[in-house]
Amino acid sequence: MKIRIKGNSIRLRLSKTDIQSLKDTGTVTEQTILAGEEVFVYELMVAESAVAVGASFKEGKLVVWLPLAKAAILTDSSEMGLYSIQENGEINGLNIVIEKDLQCLENTHEDQSDMYDNPKKSC
Repeated sequence: MKIRIKGNSIRLRLSKTDIQSLKDTGTVTEQTILAGEEVFVYELMVAESAVAVGASFKEGKLVVWLPLAKAAILTDSSEMGLYSIQENGEINGLNIVIEKDLQCLENTHEDQSDMYDNPKKSC
């Protein structure tokens, strides 16, 4: 799972393996070790009691949750993403985007074998 954070926007991009893990276990977790015991953890989880997509940050861990029905859209359909806005006291709220990760159209050194086929053939 990849994460992109910019301003009031969180974007998660999931590989095929991540989607399967979400379906099988209800969670996908990644971490970035900054230094020693400083670890940034981010997690996507299915929350059966949730009524909307949401996010929280506590003790160095960012958690994004999905209601069961929204998780099924990602895991059991050809839909490529979910887009949601969480109220956060700001005018436009917090944008939360959860997408299947597509193969790049340009040359890259990144392993793309676990990514979804990109329907576009050129930039």
